[in-house]
Amino acid sequence: MSSVNERSLPFADAATIVRAHQKDAYFESSYRTQLNEILQLFKGQRFVNSYPEEITIVAKALYLGLTTLIGARTLGEEYVDLIYVNRSGKKIPKLLPRLGFILSYAILPYLISKIVKKFKYKEQDEKDTSVWVKLMSSYFKVLDTFLNIHIAVFYFSGEFYSLSKRLFGLRYAFGHNKDINSVKATGNYSLLGGVIILQFIIKGLIKLKAYNDEQSKEDRLDKEQVDKDWKRISDIDELKDISEDSENNFDIDLSDPKQLPYLPESSRTCMLCLSPMVNPSAANCGHLFCWDCILDWLKDHPECPLCRQQCLQQHLLPLK
Repeated sequence: MSSVNERSLPFADAATIVRAHQKDAYFESSYRTQLNEILQLFKGQRFVNSYPEEITIVAKALYLGLTTLIGARTLGEEYVDLIYVNRSGKKIPKLLPRLGFILSYAILPYLISKIVKKFKYKEQDEKDTSVWVKLMSSYFKVLDTFLNIHIAVFYFSGEFYSLSKRLFGLRYAFGHNKDINSVKATGNYSLLGGVIILQFIIKGLIKLKAYNDEQSKEDRLDKEQVDKDWKRISDIDELKDISEDSENNFDIDLSDPKQLPYLPESSRTCMLCLSPMVNPSAANCGHLFCWDCILDWLKDHPECPLCRQQCLQQHLLPLK
């Protein structure tokens, strides 16, 4: 004979809780259909079509209010013989936790969705890009992810099927004594929890790959833009003149004190090659370098090597 659990009301397993929830969902849908028929009779079909969400919320709240709120069991709970207990399983939940569960389960999501939709329309219409508006507009994606994680935890532990029940500490226990070993053998949904976790991992890897591809694309576009800028620079007439002068040995060499005599002795050395500058060029920050030295530097580092201020090749100014 199998041993009986010492607890008079053992906690319910995940499989039984899921069956109770499926039954309650069916009865809530039936209750909503009946409410639709009553409203259609008194208010007309147009009213029913205009407020489908509100009617669903009212039907759900009435169903739970006539059962859970007054301390009775729902039809789904009666079907599998479940009752509510607190987190420890030793007491029946009081009125306030039951009321808080009904409000957070049936009414609060509707109110939040209305607020979120308002922020989403504001972002689309007014192009508002504030952090708060962006956060509220992505509420549904964040909530969907969070609820999927929560249901995966439920499949592993079997404690709280809905987030509202976890918040107010409403757990399910069997209304009759039951062998714990048989509960563990038949009520394990860990495989489903593992599937959900695996799905999250795969989605995360896909998003990471998409992010890396986007970064690679941006880097490639930046490199192409730099190459285009370099080509435009090479087509500047003044630079062609300098290049032709270089071929004809007309370089400006600051080792000769007669060339560019307005530059002091302390400013005639290139800080990259540490030699007197040849064809000195000024960055947009004012620092001077050899033309060839600074060009080689800017190909890999678009910034001044001394002050780190942004500097592009088209910003260089040859000194004459």
